Amino acid sequence: MVFKYTLEKTLLVCLAAFALSLITGYSHAHSGPLNTAAVKVCDNKAKSQACQYEGGHNDLYIGSCQYMVTTLMCVRNQPIKNIEPEKNGAEEEHNTKQHN
Repeated sequence: MVFKYTLEKTLLVCLAAFALSLITGYSHAHSGPLNTAAVKVCDNKAKSQACQYEGGHNDLYIGSCQYMVTTLMCVRNQPIKNIEPEKNGAEEEHNTKQHN
């Protein structure tokens, strides 16, 4: 009987420790540095004002300025849009010559 009680207690403690480690890891993953582009776009704006900025891979982020602790930053509230890169004249001419 003593062995069963000890085993149940040990399993309960292990389960609690595992759950605590998951919670701690999750909160740490969301505590990284703020996106500088998202912060910069809200420099001269008020809370809830519309904002948008370009990401590093021709992505457009559209949202509104919201406080993250004490910093106002653009928080996306719409799907990420893909921006077509602008082609200059040399690229268009090169592509036209390849297809002819």
